Amino acid sequence: MSKHEYQLSHVVSVLSKHHQRATYSAVGGLIGLPARSVMAGQKKDPENSWVVTAKTKKPTGYLPHEIHPNLEERANVITTHLDLANWLRHHK
Repeated sequence: MSKHEYQLSHVVSVLSKHHQRATYSAVGGLIGLPARSVMAGQKKDPENSWVVTAKTKKPTGYLPHEIHPNLEERANVITTHLDLANWLRHHK
């Protein structure tokens, strides 16, 4: 898949499956949306909580019960759309 051919639901699903965080800007760059718009209208739940801010490495506006309990099990957070695209090529 090339840039902007990824669907948000697919990206979030794979991140969740592999317990990998990625920033709003990395996801936005990959799907062609501004970082602030990436999760607009999406449910605040554990699956969606893998998309995080670069500063805090946590999702914005989530209550504790809406965040996946294993969110911080990996120290690495994917921060660029190129790194995210490469990571997705190796994870399904």
